[in-house]
Amino acid sequence: MTRINSILNVFSRRTALASIFCLLFVSFALISCGGGGGDLGGGIIQVDPPSPVSAKDITAFSFTDDANSALTQDVHAAISGTNIFATVPNGVDRTALVATFATTGQTVRIGSTTQTSGVTENNFTGQVTYTVVAQDSTVKNYTVTVNEAAASTGAIIADHLAAAAFTSIPTNAITNAKTNLHIAYGHTSHGSQLITGMNALASYNNLYAWNQYGSGGALHLRDNPFSGASDLGNPNRTAWASATRTFLNANPTINVVIWSWCGQVDGTEAQINQYLNLMNQLEGEYPAVKFVYMIGHLNGTGQAGNVNQRNEQIRQYCRTNNKILFDFADIESFDPVGATNYMLLYANDNCDYSSGCNWADEWVAANSGHPLTTLAANCSGCVHSKGLNCALKGRAAWWLWARLAGWNP
Repeated sequence: MTRINSILNVFSRRTALASIFCLLFVSFALISCGGGGGDLGGGIIQVDPPSPVSAKDITAFSFTDDANSALTQDVHAAISGTNIFATVPNGVDRTALVATFATTGQTVRIGSTTQTSGVTENNFTGQVTYTVVAQDSTVKNYTVTVNEAAASTGAIIADHLAAAAFTSIPTNAITNAKTNLHIAYGHTSHGSQLITGMNALASYNNLYAWNQYGSGGALHLRDNPFSGASDLGNPNRTAWASATRTFLNANPTINVVIWSWCGQVDGTEAQINQYLNLMNQLEGEYPAVKFVYMIGHLNGTGQAGNVNQRNEQIRQYCRTNNKILFDFADIESFDPVGATNYMLLYANDNCDYSSGCNWADEWVAANSGHPLTTLAANCSGCVHSKGLNCALKGRAAWWLWARLAGWNP
């Protein structure tokens, strides 16, 4: 009897295995015949995953010049969570703009009006809510904010556009700057980024040489020559002004003064007004000297953060009063393409944005043969940031020196 049971058990196991092999064969045959898959060759079968019925994201948003007669170039928006930000040039009518967008949802609407990418006009003078509807009828709302760029004034502003325009500076404008400018620059660690970028440019091409005394045909730039203050907030918010007076009285040939922040722009509106008033007083006392206003560095708090609000306070003052400005944060907000404002995506001074991304690293990786990538590699000592950021600031600095020496692009 024991032997008979053993034989029956073996038979049962073999029968079960045979059934499993049969099921696998049938399944394989069915997959091979269709069901949305495809034969990739070599016996490999691709099975397409089902489409997510709950997907409802906007993955890209822009205003193209093809769809908008008021534009001469495409405007790419920044998407941060469910907020979308775009800035159109000054003077562009925002009452009838056509958005071009990509979505994973089934339909997109504003109110009850279905939106067609590249076709539907909308009024963007205020915030507009886009509702994305998924296949399963769930929805997701996006708030779109379209700002108009500030009007051009007589102000001289060295920003990301200045860095991009570096290659258009004629040689004679660089030579004029080296001949006519005598610069004093006070800064601590963040402000050294300009110097790092300028050093890299000088190593790349002797045309951009500079030194403390302007010898050998180099630009005359006194780096940290002041006594009694280190930057615009150290040891306090007023010492730099007294240090400037002392230095200028002892060095009357200096005709450009520039100071940088090292985080202290993150103060109150009254404290920034104090800075602006001190600069204005110095301009009145030393009319032959060009004083360069400065914006503070990014700190990852985005558009609504206090740093951006205080930076905007300085920008607006400079635009309104035709001042000279080095826009430190704006240069940190854009890669060399200039299509995305990473400040809106909570970028910081290290070029980090949106949960661990880094626009400088991304751009360098995608442009390995670009001259800027080579220049960035020579900025390995870029304090608090990436080499590309220092390279761009060095370019913007030379654009500013050329402008202060009389070049008018």
